[in-house]
Amino acid sequence: MKLKEVQNKLQEIKSKGFVKSLRRGSTGIGYTFEILFGVEENNIPIPDIGGRVEIKTIRKDSQSLITLFTFNKGVWHIRQKELIQKYGYINNRGRLALKNTVFYNKPIPQGLRLEVDEYTNMIHLIDVTTKKAVATWDIFVIVGIFMTKLSRLLIILADRKVIKGKEYFHYNEAYLLTNPSSRSFIKAFKKSLIGIDLRMHLKESGAVRNRGTAFRIKEKNLIELYEDRKRLI
Repeated sequence: MKLKEVQNKLQEIKSKGFVKSLRRGSTGIGYTFEILFGVEENNIPIPDIGGRVEIKTIRKDSQSLITLFTFNKGVWHIRQKELIQKYGYINNRGRLALKNTVFYNKPIPQGLRLEVDEYTNMIHLIDVTTKKAVATWDIFVIVGIFMTKLSRLLIILADRKVIKGKEYFHYNEAYLLTNPSSRSFIKAFKKSLIGIDLRMHLKESGAVRNRGTAFRIKEKNLIELYEDRKRLI
């Protein structure tokens, strides 16, 4: 399918106005769009822009955070068990845990905050009291992972309404996003649009359970991560 064909199909869907969701729940927006568009996968081949494009459908009023990727390898300056013991808290299951989403310029109660060193292109998780880094991420590595996963993205935004308990969508805005970059990533990070999700706790045995440190962003802010943004409708 050529880009112009994609654009025409999106315009056709937009002209339908509000359409009833074909599935209940959070996946209804994507499933309904796929049926209207005529695709069975969450990506489509667009040869005139260089390959397959991931599709992401988003409710305009969504406040949901989505995980861009997880990255844990070699980032910690202290042992993870020591990290949980020093900064953790007792959760509702009685376990010592460190589960927080940390945003730039917004310290968390556990005494940790994020700093960005644009000279070295590093993100540091800093102890507020000692000013020492407990973890460091290389922005070029992070962006490289993101580019591998979502180098081209077609985002479809929809207004929604609920009538008699049924959800309806109006798919009325779409962008083709290409060329994710470290500059865009840093900019979004410093606007506190991207957060780092710490997701670890100690098991009864004393061993660390780490579900992977996740980089997360609100769905509607994905557009901020790309240098090239082409509005299609």
